[in-house]
Amino acid sequence: MVPLSRFTAGLRRLRIRRLYNRRNYGKAKALSEGELSCSINQRFAGDIILRSLYNQQHWIELISFAQQHPSEHSSELIKKAEIQLFSEGRGTGIEPKGYAHKDWNENAPLSNWYQEQNRLWLRYPNGWVYWDMPEKFELSKTHDSILQLAMNILLQPLGIRYSLEETRTRSQGTYVGLAYSGGIDSTAAALLLPENTILSYHQRSFPSVLDHGLPERLFEVLEHDFDRPILRVPSNHELIRASVGKSIGFSTDFAAGVHLILLSDTLNLGTIAFGTPLDNTWLEKGAKYRDFANSKYWIRWKKYFAHAGLDLEIPINHISEAGALRICQQSGFIDFINSCLRGSDGTGCGICWKCFNKNGPLGREIQFESKEIQEFLHRVPLKTGQHALWSLQIQNLEHRVPHLEHFVGDSLSWWEMYYEPGLKIISVQLRGLVEKNTKKYLQPMGENALLERVDLYPK
Repeated sequence: MVPLSRFTAGLRRLRIRRLYNRRNYGKAKALSEGELSCSINQRFAGDIILRSLYNQQHWIELISFAQQHPSEHSSELIKKAEIQLFSEGRGTGIEPKGYAHKDWNENAPLSNWYQEQNRLWLRYPNGWVYWDMPEKFELSKTHDSILQLAMNILLQPLGIRYSLEETRTRSQGTYVGLAYSGGIDSTAAALLLPENTILSYHQRSFPSVLDHGLPERLFEVLEHDFDRPILRVPSNHELIRASVGKSIGFSTDFAAGVHLILLSDTLNLGTIAFGTPLDNTWLEKGAKYRDFANSKYWIRWKKYFAHAGLDLEIPINHISEAGALRICQQSGFIDFINSCLRGSDGTGCGICWKCFNKNGPLGREIQFESKEIQEFLHRVPLKTGQHALWSLQIQNLEHRVPHLEHFVGDSLSWWEMYYEPGLKIISVQLRGLVEKNTKKYLQPMGENALLERVDLYPK
């Protein structure tokens, strides 16, 4: 006999489903909100609310709800909502008062930069994006090569065409700036770099599923207990991707540091560093070894940065995500770090791929059977391949995914060690310090590194 509570909960579900199927989204949503406190109907109700908001085209409310109630079904709806926001002209939000009449100039691309008070604007073919800069920033005192580098990072990878202007090479500055997200990888990078490295956070300035509350917990500790200020730069430049029909996000890995590049003259920067781990340097898509030092990608971008008087540094290029995690564990910061992009109140959502890869190995609770985690584990090729296999092994979960067991038969402890050749692509000025700090936390892989044999999906 079915308990009365389950029976009545089922009747309420049936009523809500009928309303939804009849396209009475407002009433279906209202009744579903009353079910969020019911453990039996909670997941069902959350899904109905999300889908109702989507069908009602309440994009901002959808994103806000997803922030508070992340689910395994929400990711695709969020992406679509963000693109819709942009297409309706609500994604960019505002235009510069004094320059709104200005058109995109593809023949003189550097003329597309404007400043109003402390807000820096970029006109691009499909609209405007901005950065809220520190008070000392002055566009007129920013070297042309800096502006050119920023545009190359933001627009070139998206196929936006414009003339390349000849610019003088900028003289190199003094300080190191790190594009700092407050996650495990960028925190590991910060721990290997000089103590006076400027930590700067790109902050989304528009409604988003991303929760800024998680990194802010760590920022508070760094600022108040360790006297490490965090420079926050709000911006909406991730919307450029939506203007060409892609999901909102960075146009390249280096777009996470565009705000720092633009501040190079203001802050007297000579180095821009990124917390990109070995998974995305010496491995291609986390699944196959490559000679990163001689790759066209690395050589090309090093040249672009050098023209702007900047060393491009990847201080954890020789360290995997697992190694970065071990560094943060030993540093004492790990209790304040959570890489989940949907979590809140210091905890991850437990159902996303980042939670599986980052939080699970730390012993934090995850829902292994969640739809998103299972979908990723059954993709071919496996996303973040080598790290995902290590994550399975370290959590003793390989028996739960029989189709991957043959990948994880041997110990993957080497994945937590550092790859010595990676130190060679770090500039001479920083290499000694990075190596010294690396050795505080990790052991080397050895001369015949197993890394160089990685090829998970040979043709």
